[in-house]
Amino acid sequence: MKRKVTWRNIFGYGAADLFGNGAMTVASTWILFFYTAFGGLSPVLAGTILAIARVADSFISPLMGYLTDHFGATKLGRKFGRRRFFLLIAIPLMFLYIIIWVAHMGFWYYLATFLLMEAFTALVMIPYETLAAEMTDNYDMKSKLSSSRMLWSALATFLASWLPGRVFAIMGKNNPNAFLTVGIVLAIVFILAIGLTYFSTFERETAGSPEEIQAIIEESSTKTGNPLKSLWNMIKDMGSVFRIKSYALHLAIYLCSFTARDIIGATYVFYVVYAMKSNPTEASNILTFGSIIGIPCNLLWPRIMSKLGPSKLLRIMYLTMFFTVACYAGLYYGQAAGTSWGIMALYALQVTWGISNSGTGYVPWTVYTFIPDVDEMVTKQRREGVFAGIMTFARKTTSALAPFLTGIVLSAFGFNEAAKTQSAGAMNGLILWMVLGSGIMLLAAHLITYFFHLDRQHHQTLRAEIDRLKAGGKMADVDPQTKQVVENLTGFKYNQLWGHNNIV
Repeated sequence: MKRKVTWRNIFGYGAADLFGNGAMTVASTWILFFYTAFGGLSPVLAGTILAIARVADSFISPLMGYLTDHFGATKLGRKFGRRRFFLLIAIPLMFLYIIIWVAHMGFWYYLATFLLMEAFTALVMIPYETLAAEMTDNYDMKSKLSSSRMLWSALATFLASWLPGRVFAIMGKNNPNAFLTVGIVLAIVFILAIGLTYFSTFERETAGSPEEIQAIIEESSTKTGNPLKSLWNMIKDMGSVFRIKSYALHLAIYLCSFTARDIIGATYVFYVVYAMKSNPTEASNILTFGSIIGIPCNLLWPRIMSKLGPSKLLRIMYLTMFFTVACYAGLYYGQAAGTSWGIMALYALQVTWGISNSGTGYVPWTVYTFIPDVDEMVTKQRREGVFAGIMTFARKTTSALAPFLTGIVLSAFGFNEAAKTQSAGAMNGLILWMVLGSGIMLLAAHLITYFFHLDRQHHQTLRAEIDRLKAGGKMADVDPQTKQVVENLTGFKYNQLWGHNNIV
């Protein structure tokens, strides 16, 4: 890594997550409400669209990850960057984000447009998620890049919460074109953000000597002209990442914690509008307040995580988040619905929600940037794209799974999408799902953190060992403590590391 990462790079790198988190937050928070209120779909049909999209994305995202790992062998990849090229072509394709918000179009239209949007999101986010590992190997610099990303992500959460409420207030909460307006405004913002990231970032090969550039091209090559063999290599690559212990644990933590967040997000608008007897504009205002709370937290997480470690910090965040959800249930059953003090209590609870939501978002995406180093210790290769593909698929799975399951629960308990008020049974089902659904996921994630040990100190040990071996050091000369650390992080015996295995 010869090229230094500057503050301009750090600032611009995070901007693309304005699209990544913004698009997903709007979808996970509002899409089920939009489909039922303005699309004429039942909760089950709306949830079915999201479920079908997840099946399709199980192929799209890993395929995109494999493609971006090997795109450096092409002329376009060499000219524009094997990762950044995809950010460039995303700009004219942003219209796809607008067309998903056209009202009263029916099931098949919404299914087709949502599938296109999911493929587009993979095209943008998977290459983007590899850039931190492309730009630096340094733990502290990766933390700064991640902190920048989380700041932009928090800004995206703010926009996703604030903008719909402002549009509802101006155009009317029952205006079918309100969400279309939101989509147009956000699409313009997303184009500017992705452009900023493209012009502010760089990749490994752009800073290397001709020999190093050629090495990247060779690394990107599939080394086979046989399409079936290339497909088999891709499948093998994707399956092999689950043998990396730190990644398997990290992915389990990530899936459980983000599913919990998305269950709360998918139910929250329904909770405010129907259980607390308020309206979509008020729900947007409350969510906006919580998003503001989360923004400054991202400046504190790097230092806090460095002291506590990622696992301990996550456990604190999980307890804080469950406390918040339990209080939501307490307000409903405490007869706060329809009262001014109930609404004020919801604003107060956005403090604990904003902090815990920010923390549970920051830690996994920061730790993720260190996973390719663990993989390099095992395989001697850089496979950021494969990891990014699976991470993006996992993220989009949670953002769709929670609304899908919420739709099933609401229908099972008698929710009527055409009614302005809902039955007590429907509201009991909503509260039960919000508390138990998120609670089970948070508990599972909490328990898994006790087995996850990829922190700052262990990463430095790992990185030092990789550098020693790259410099020609012998595996037989490994320090015993280093050996124990890398075996714990990788899940392999030391003599099976550094390419001495059949993973790839």
